[in-house]
Amino acid sequence: MSQINKAAWIREPKGLLTVDEAPFPVASDNEIIVKNEAFAIQPFDAGVRAVAYIPIPYPFILGNGVAGIVEEVGPGVSKFKKGDRVVIDTPSYSAKESRYGGWQQYVVGKQATAAKIADGTSFEDAAAIPYALLTAVAGLQLKLGMGKPGADKKGKVLIWGASGSVGGYAVQYAKSAGYDVVATASPRKFEYVRSLGASEVVDYKNDQATSQLKAMGPFDFIMSASGDPASANAINEILQPQGGRFVITRPRNDQMQIAENVEYIYDFLSMVTQKPENSEFSKWWYDEYLPSALAGKVVPTPFEKRTGGLGGIQQACDDLTGGKNVKKLILNASDS
Repeated sequence: MSQINKAAWIREPKGLLTVDEAPFPVASDNEIIVKNEAFAIQPFDAGVRAVAYIPIPYPFILGNGVAGIVEEVGPGVSKFKKGDRVVIDTPSYSAKESRYGGWQQYVVGKQATAAKIADGTSFEDAAAIPYALLTAVAGLQLKLGMGKPGADKKGKVLIWGASGSVGGYAVQYAKSAGYDVVATASPRKFEYVRSLGASEVVDYKNDQATSQLKAMGPFDFIMSASGDPASANAINEILQPQGGRFVITRPRNDQMQIAENVEYIYDFLSMVTQKPENSEFSKWWYDEYLPSALAGKVVPTPFEKRTGGLGGIQQACDDLTGGKNVKKLILNASDS
């Protein structure tokens, strides 16, 4: 008797999700099949569903990050065996194939973009950490050139929007590389951001925030984890008159006033490990850094576990796109 698989399908651009049967995946060379125990709903995924801002073939299974148990291994797999607890980043959006979609009970992924989960780490934590952590680390290391943890560098880093998932991990990473971290957050989050490693925290809504931060500089590295126009415009001012560069988590728009002497750096940072040119970074990420992060080297940012399994994804997406939830939302594909 063949195994049964179910998925949350999107059948047309901006369409509502429907739960239905899906083909049980087959592992090709260097691929593994993972029983989905936890997955995070990312703002990017919710945006693709609601806005359809990247081309995908319909019907399609969205999602590209899953934590679970290895069900099968394909030819050439040497890093993993059946029963291993793993987290995987799949090429669902780059390959545009539903077999890699994370919103199904059984997901196929590549061994090169998978990492083992420590026994003491929950599937929920393992699903919540990688996407935002990769965005932070790729932005700081790949795009800006920050060193690795333990490099014991000297200097100062500005993280704008440090109380969210990406910002919180950016603070931790910069601190682990030896830098003095200055951050922005709302006053009620000051102590939390300091607990992650920030030495100074400024209220981003304060009328004097930009001038305060400029006086604290210059900064060796700057990241806008919030990605909003207000942060981009403030950072542009902080970098004057010399100019400089900063990395940001959202694409540039007409509300952003960026001077010619400022380099605005944006990319799909959570997908950098899918690109062959980043193979050296990817090997370090999956073989060294991510397993250590999942084993307790980073403090997980807050998340909320939702019930409803695949049927609960639509509401989770609506909450994210409607601004009703700021925590990471985690579901289990097998929940009823």
